[in-house]
Amino acid sequence: MKFVQSLSLIIFLMASTCTFAQVSPREANGARNTAAEGTRVDTNVSFSLRMSLTGEKLLRTSATPGDSISIRATIHPEIADIGKLADIILVDFLPPVLGMRNSDGNFVSWNGSLRRLVPYLEGIALEEELDVEVFSGQLGATGNHRIFVGFLVDDALYFTPTALRFDIEEAPASSLELAQALFNSTISPTIVQSKCIVCHVNNGEFPENMVTTTDQDHLDRNFNVFKLLHALSGTDFILDKSIGLGHGGGAQLISGSTEYNNLQEFLDLLDQAGE
Repeated sequence: MKFVQSLSLIIFLMASTCTFAQVSPREANGARNTAAEGTRVDTNVSFSLRMSLTGEKLLRTSATPGDSISIRATIHPEIADIGKLADIILVDFLPPVLGMRNSDGNFVSWNGSLRRLVPYLEGIALEEELDVEVFSGQLGATGNHRIFVGFLVDDALYFTPTALRFDIEEAPASSLELAQALFNSTISPTIVQSKCIVCHVNNGEFPENMVTTTDQDHLDRNFNVFKLLHALSGTDFILDKSIGLGHGGGAQLISGSTEYNNLQEFLDLLDQAGE
């Protein structure tokens, strides 16, 4: 099918991007674009857009890059168009990039010209209630996605004047990653290198020796020493040693001090990572 060559749709989309609400599913009355009539919003066509994790029924407004998501649309066409063949289009607006899904299933750049807009599904028979897959898989690009769906039948392009808006967010850091970050920024300089390293180096008591900052891998090596000791003996054992209980080196920290609390937070993260 041949798409209507008009810029009115693009102007309408850009003018509407500030008013999208994050509602799921998004129920939207359709808009219509024809060569003769321009853009109108008095059509009886309606759309329902929804996103969920693949295999789940719970609707979502956000996901992470590793999540497998399913975005579907339910289309209610004009009664007169039921049974006709239509082409389905999909536009993803991830500011400032405007993209469209092609027949290969890939998202490609779109310059906003209807002359260059291509469908990703062709020859779909319109039903009274047509359910179509908009996207299935992993969206790697993080940010606020605004999905528009439409279909072309005869010379009319029907589309969603409002978008399904959802976020693809950076995956949260794991407990082990947070523990490593805290060790590097706080535990290593204020506890390991200023206290532990005095005795626990060169044939020390730990299963693996600690190393000084002269070793370029000191952060990773010393973190692994703590991780191994924690796995063998647990959080309370290390905390007790730090305040002098059963520790040949005596008290190195004061219970309730900033350094002690930092160490406890670090060990708690290792506990969570173990769980």
